[in-house]
Amino acid sequence: MNNDNFMVFVYNAIIALFAFFVAAPMLLNAISLFTVQKRFAKVMVDEGVVKEETVRRLHPKKQVAGVLISLLVLAGLGWTCTRVDMGYICGCIALVAGVLKYRNIIQFNSLTVQRFRNTYKDEMDLNKYNKYVDSHF
Repeated sequence: MNNDNFMVFVYNAIIALFAFFVAAPMLLNAISLFTVQKRFAKVMVDEGVVKEETVRRLHPKKQVAGVLISLLVLAGLGWTCTRVDMGYICGCIALVAGVLKYRNIIQFNSLTVQRFRNTYKDEMDLNKYNKYVDSHF
């Protein structure tokens, strides 16, 4: 095995690791901002945990930031995949595997609750929030 082949192997391994551990979770997080986190924020408004104007003020900013960051990461992944032989195969397979591994990000679970708390921690009624979490999770 000469040095050129070894460098291609190392480069493909880096692409695969980046796609699996960085690109897939970021992509799923951006998707979850429009699905499960939006629904959970609506439930929290209905429960009186957070005000609707607060959600209208913070959530779109978070959505835009999530989409822009995800697009930059995916563009970086696509660009690096074009720079080496078999890069698309390594990147795509790792990205699909990462999406399958981290698919719980887009499901309604305790991770959704934790992300909501991190976003609205200064703007919510903590007693109502804790009561809701204790009764549903």
